[in-house]
Amino acid sequence: MKKNIYYSLLLFALASCSKVEIEVPDFNVTTDKTTYTLRDTVAFNLEGNPGFISFFSGETGKKYELSSVTKKNADSTILFFSTNTTAASATTQPLSVNNVSVLASTNFSGVYDSASIRKATWTDISNKAVFATTTTTVQSGNIRVDSLKSGDNPLFIAFRYKSDTAKATALPRKWVVASFGLKNYFKDVVYPLAGGTTGAVVPFTSGGFNEKSLLNSTSNWVFANGSLTFNAAPVGSLPDEDWSISRPFDLTLYPKDLGTVIKNTSVRLTQYKYRFVTAGTYVVTFVAKNNNSEESKEVAKQITLTITP
Repeated sequence: MKKNIYYSLLLFALASCSKVEIEVPDFNVTTDKTTYTLRDTVAFNLEGNPGFISFFSGETGKKYELSSVTKKNADSTILFFSTNTTAASATTQPLSVNNVSVLASTNFSGVYDSASIRKATWTDISNKAVFATTTTTVQSGNIRVDSLKSGDNPLFIAFRYKSDTAKATALPRKWVVASFGLKNYFKDVVYPLAGGTTGAVVPFTSGGFNEKSLLNSTSNWVFANGSLTFNAAPVGSLPDEDWSISRPFDLTLYPKDLGTVIKNTSVRLTQYKYRFVTAGTYVVTFVAKNNNSEESKEVAKQITLTITP
């Protein structure tokens, strides 16, 4: 028994001795001066040998103070999409009949069934959008939806087709919705929540739409080839109501700023050179880090530089 205890204590002591203690990096950064011109290349003198060093220039998208920020109230949130439809003719509904609308909700449960869709509060924002009147694709224009934000609730976007075709004397028009996009705009950066560039015919990238027929399930929205298509029912069909609802969108998502790793454990770095392209005052930050599989310790050193034309 005593021998077992002895061996256990010995193994514990050996394990304790083999564990390498991680220390806070002994690190510092200096420059020859604090004012440079755009023609100058700034030389940062680095003291110490930490395992890793990351560099934040202080420019847009490279600010250390925003490196841990992932949520922030956007200055504006813009929705955009494109549409085209069947041209009015002797056999189709007149242009004055528009069965398609775009709506938004901040209290939809995310359950894509009839009861949940009916229960949610939907704001009709169709009057802010431009819709096609022919087979020529038309851009909706930029639609601001940030005013709909409600606390931390996500925003859902829906396209609804609704008609009383039983009373129709002409064939309802087909609709195609494409180029869907939603973006958070901040003072210094744009964060795309879904889709591509305004004006570009691109798929519903990351829109995550779900289709649900509430009336007359013989017709419904269909997602294919990067767009939503609604093929209307024949003349005299039953009343129709069909929804295509997006995934939830967080209107506070912000792209955290990233630093550039300029050193790892395989090299020693005593100087780093950088040239600014725009005049201004920048808080430059170097983050030195020592780590292993169990822990990490770091220190940040900052220098404020003035860059003149």
